[in-house]
Amino acid sequence: MRRVFVDTGGFVGLLVAEDRMHVRAQELFDAAHTDKSYSLCDALSFVVMERLGVTEAISFDRHFREYGRFTIL
Repeated sequence: MRRVFVDTGGFVGLLVAEDRMHVRAQELFDAAHTDKSYSLCDALSFVVMERLGVTEAISFDRHFREYGRFTIL
């Protein structure tokens, strides 16, 4: 992961999603398609967050609550 300066005065990490992460995201999306409304992009976000051990998020996107595995601040 690379750290890059962001104009907000902080640093942010950039992660290039690996093929297996895309596969897992597609699995989540396919499994959830019948009763959830989150997108493949949301699913990839969930996979990346889980890989990095993120347990809390600040988000106005209702799909993060819908997924149900993160504490929304």
